[in-house]
Amino acid sequence: MTPPCMLCQEPSVVELTRAEFAALNGGGYIQDALPERDAAFRELVKTGTHPNCWETLTHPEGVGWTDE
Repeated sequence: MTPPCMLCQEPSVVELTRAEFAALNGGGYIQDALPERDAAFRELVKTGTHPNCWETLTHPEGVGWTDE
């Protein structure tokens, strides 16, 4: 389980290999522990923030939206 997302407050369930789990629990930087995973997945694991929620937080006006 991840921490609750800072925007929607919903946690997620992620699957890790035993090696990934051990690397995360070994300390150090998440990008070193999970080098094969993309940044969005690492953010989800670390903070619980979903990719869609991250977009909402970083682009509150909406990505690709127009006023028309």
